[in-house]
Amino acid sequence: VQNLNNPDRLRVLGRPTDVEALISGSFATIYNGTFGTDGVAPSARTMSWENASNLANWGLGPRSSIPRPFLDNTRGNPYQTENGLDFSALSRAERSSADGINRFTLGGVTLGDNKQNARAKAFGWFCLGLAEGYLALTFDSSTVVDPYADLAIIPDLTDYNTVNVAALHALDSAVTWANTAGTATGANGFPLPNTWINGYAPTQAQFIQLAKSFKAYFRANVARTPTDRAAVLWDSVRVDAAAGITADVSVATTGTSGWVANGNQWYLYQQWGQLNAMIGGQADSTGAYDAWLAATNKFQFLIRTKDQRFPAGDTRALQITNSPAVPTGTYPILKPYFRNRATADPDAAPWSTYYDWYRFIAWYQASRVGNFPFFVKAQNDLLQAEARIRLNDFAGAATLIDLTRVANGLPQLAGVVTTGTQVVPGGAACVPHVPQAPGYTSTACGTMMDAMKWEYRLETMYVSYISQFYSGRGWGDLPDGTPLHWPVPYGEMDTRRHPFYNMGGVGNPGGAVGVGNFGY
Repeated sequence: VQNLNNPDRLRVLGRPTDVEALISGSFATIYNGTFGTDGVAPSARTMSWENASNLANWGLGPRSSIPRPFLDNTRGNPYQTENGLDFSALSRAERSSADGINRFTLGGVTLGDNKQNARAKAFGWFCLGLAEGYLALTFDSSTVVDPYADLAIIPDLTDYNTVNVAALHALDSAVTWANTAGTATGANGFPLPNTWINGYAPTQAQFIQLAKSFKAYFRANVARTPTDRAAVLWDSVRVDAAAGITADVSVATTGTSGWVANGNQWYLYQQWGQLNAMIGGQADSTGAYDAWLAATNKFQFLIRTKDQRFPAGDTRALQITNSPAVPTGTYPILKPYFRNRATADPDAAPWSTYYDWYRFIAWYQASRVGNFPFFVKAQNDLLQAEARIRLNDFAGAATLIDLTRVANGLPQLAGVVTTGTQVVPGGAACVPHVPQAPGYTSTACGTMMDAMKWEYRLETMYVSYISQFYSGRGWGDLPDGTPLHWPVPYGEMDTRRHPFYNMGGVGNPGGAVGVGNFGY
């Protein structure tokens, strides 16, 4: 007997407008489940040197301590809520977008307009690709939901590489349907309604560019180790990134509900977050960073650099003076990115610095209402630059790196650095200064790859969902034992009647093996 009080999926998704709403709402689930939640992101940032904090909240201090601990995934662990938030949201988005595609393709649902049908399918495949791509990059395993399978089927868990392949295929399908929407009859095609990606209404061409950028991003960043990253199909990354976005893509955030970029703690500086000395010191031109590296007892030091993303000045007082209340200029040209704080310094030893990231503090002071970047052009350019370096196209890579490097006061690479082993120009004032093996107590000017990594770090800081964790593991920059991904949350494993497990820590499965590029 059909239970009319507990409707099944097929009847619930029988009305075309409901199916379109299911698909169009999937991106908000993805966005709020990554940018909008304090799940895995806060500790992933401290683990990957993006910032520093000793607080226990979200595992900031404990998970970034050295030697690296494992990610505790047992029942009742102190971060069980955070461990599950991202997995849950991304899995829900994966399911909802696949269900919507299913009804349009197998269920006979139509919106009565061929362009509108194709647009909905394109966006459904796009959201499916994003959800599966982020799951593949973040967790050791998850699911692949087949939009052509019975809606009642619960797919098994599978390894992250398989999930990533499915994500790339889904993004290919998004591009195919976007092209179909461009040629189909009807009136309701592209641009997308600006409520699907709040405040952003991409044309057909812009939508395809965004899908291509995500293909390049997922393909490069699924790598867990330097060996994995070297084996990436870099020519495919180059091709997709070259066809990718040509301007920053932002979401119109709405504060504490709706569309949320949960950046509240980024700007509560006392103890919560500060520039990590291991990364920030690479801009220093005075030798203070070398002294810090060599010191047994670490100390805060003044970073004096030609990089205009830092406040200028040879004294702390002058740098504080040159740290305006909000960065000057109009986005995306806002400088400096960091302020030398005038308030008391928090303690995040041994990584403490005087510097706070405050590039978007005006957005924060507006109650986090306004446009906030979701995928920046610089990130796409630098993915392409890395691909070109690995393909020995140093001239092409230099031009792309210079787009942000020269704009921020650093000497150009193009026509100067022509190999992978040459160091960047600038002499004692070069950026970046990179710790040197075997002791890692002194530095030398970096190579083109190091310059690319420097730009990538500064341009994606906080404006990209844990991208520095993804890239850092593939570059080999993370300390020994750093978990390379999160385990499937224990609640999901319990539901599936599988044993749960921990991940990473020195000498344990799922952790970085050996000393990283910074000596830890």
